[in-house]
Amino acid sequence: MAKHSHIGASSMERWSNCPGSVRLSEGIESRSSVYAEEGTKAHELAAEILEHFKRGQEFEPKDYDEEMIEHVMTYTDSVMNLVRTATQTKGSFFLIEHKFDLSEVHPGLFGTADAVIYDAKAQTLYVWDLKYGQGIAVDAENNVQLKYYGLGALLSAKVPCREVELVIAQPRCAHADGPIRRHRFDSFDLLEFAASLKEFAVKTEDPNAPLNPGDHCRFCPAAGICPAVHEKALTLAREEFSQMLSYDPEKLGKTLNWLPVVEAWIENVRAFAYGEAEHGRCPPGWKLVQKRPTRKWKPHIDVAFEVMSKFDLDPKDIYEEPAVKSPAQMEKLLRKEERERLEVLIEKKSSGYALAHESDKRPAARLDAASEFGEITD
Repeated sequence: MAKHSHIGASSMERWSNCPGSVRLSEGIESRSSVYAEEGTKAHELAAEILEHFKRGQEFEPKDYDEEMIEHVMTYTDSVMNLVRTATQTKGSFFLIEHKFDLSEVHPGLFGTADAVIYDAKAQTLYVWDLKYGQGIAVDAENNVQLKYYGLGALLSAKVPCREVELVIAQPRCAHADGPIRRHRFDSFDLLEFAASLKEFAVKTEDPNAPLNPGDHCRFCPAAGICPAVHEKALTLAREEFSQMLSYDPEKLGKTLNWLPVVEAWIENVRAFAYGEAEHGRCPPGWKLVQKRPTRKWKPHIDVAFEVMSKFDLDPKDIYEEPAVKSPAQMEKLLRKEERERLEVLIEKKSSGYALAHESDKRPAARLDAASEFGEITD
């Protein structure tokens, strides 16, 4: 099985709506984010909890913050409760991080379901998907990504199945139906979905597959270079709304609906341009510069405190619980000639690089791309 597919389950919402995005994304590496890394860690925690439960072992999470543990356990507790009641009959089973291959439907189709439970007595298959994000609420009904997981679980399980229940667990995002949302239907509906899945996949292989901008653009690797999103952004930029002018309220509402997509596009453009600059392909008229350095005390803060204690200051003015105040805060308490005596105790460090216009006064950073960022490959 391939390690990555442009028509995988996790991105189906995007490529089923915009088949041209698959070809446009070829060769573009999906960039990670703090949100993606947070989601990955939450899934790892969930898998650990469920694996220990499956083996009948106690588990005390370590290296995870309490908030994440609490949210993840909303999902794992629900799964474990179902396992206890639905797997009592011979032939029932419980799978964690279940990988499946749907090449029989179309090459390149595969994915991983977070949890799969089969109740042999009721001949019901339960397919769970943990969503740790808190920005966009996800519904279980008519969810093509979840149906993709359901089809994969159904075809790989090869067990008699009357009904399938798809379950979304999204503990951090408010929803009228609560953090656990379910959608149950006849298993034959998934076999009908298989035909639609194949149809969607085939469309992505068309060299002239259309680009169709929408909410799905937020998570597209090619959003930063997509001509369709670029054109949509320009169209919206030309719209004029003012209390001094007559305007169409419906048009204003539609424009507002598009703003999150355009904002995500702007972020993607910036991230893509920064990545290109990192790899030695800086856009014309732009350069990489060091970020403004932050000032902090050099190591051995006790020495700095000893120097500062010689000033005519109350010790309470020097400390800010639980540590010494920052250099900027201390300077506000001192006269100009006194501030100069602090310079030997302060170090300036840049937190990295930023992409800036060539008019920026900061000098361009000189980077050895091979050593700073690894070998460059096209």
